Amino acid sequence: MLLRAIVFSAALASAGAIAAAPAGRAPTGKWIVNFADAQCIAYRDYGTGPNPLRLVVKSPPVGDVMQVAVLREAGRSPAEQLRSTIAIDGRPLKTKLMAYTPKGSEERVYVVNMPSARFAEIRQAQSLSVRADGLDETFALSQMEPLLRTMDTCVSDLRRVWNIGPDGAEPVGLKDRARADLLTFFSDEDYPGIVVENGRAGRVKFALLIGEDGRVADCTVVETSQEPILDSQACAVLKSKARFEPAHGRDGQPAKDAMVGSVTWSLGA
Repeated sequence: MLLRAIVFSAALASAGAIAAAPAGRAPTGKWIVNFADAQCIAYRDYGTGPNPLRLVVKSPPVGDVMQVAVLREAGRSPAEQLRSTIAIDGRPLKTKLMAYTPKGSEERVYVVNMPSARFAEIRQAQSLSVRADGLDETFALSQMEPLLRTMDTCVSDLRRVWNIGPDGAEPVGLKDRARADLLTFFSDEDYPGIVVENGRAGRVKFALLIGEDGRVADCTVVETSQEPILDSQACAVLKSKARFEPAHGRDGQPAKDAMVGSVTWSLGA
């Protein structure tokens, strides 16, 4: 699947009555949806050149979680887990988010997993607020219904390309599935130090897209451990270390595949 970008302009707004201006920071750019090889991501800029600010939404091809991220310029600082409140039109959801600065970047990323059923409220919403220590932003929303319809189309494409069967059914195009012992990719050294200090543990459930070379092309948390650092670390380990025996198509050639798995982080005795 080739990378495509769809840009939503004001022309996509519903015809008819003029809607009241939503409260919050106004966007400085249009919604852009990237139909990438292994991801469905939409983003919109709310900042300017010297003060960048971006709202990002990622829709996984399986599971019932949506990822919401805020990117902004900030000095480099360690990854941390923060208590947060996400509000759609003022309706709050208490949760936690992960804040980190990617290697080689000056942007701080704040990412949170939201239940899809709760995120669905955003289709008709006027604003989205994200609040945590050091972050307090309210984004004015528009064109969410056509945006999410396009995201649904993107996810449908991903499911077809990566041989994901409907509603968890076995894909018809594969002779055999990708295989690996997931636990062999994790070690004690992978346990995040800050979580060890706080005595935290939890089970992370994730969806993997596995390429013909047996490598993980994408990892998305679909059931959170309620500890964002553990969620993030699980995907980081799998993307860097995991090597699968690839799936094979009916023609016997290596093929794309997807799987859902889990890992339980536990300090043990």
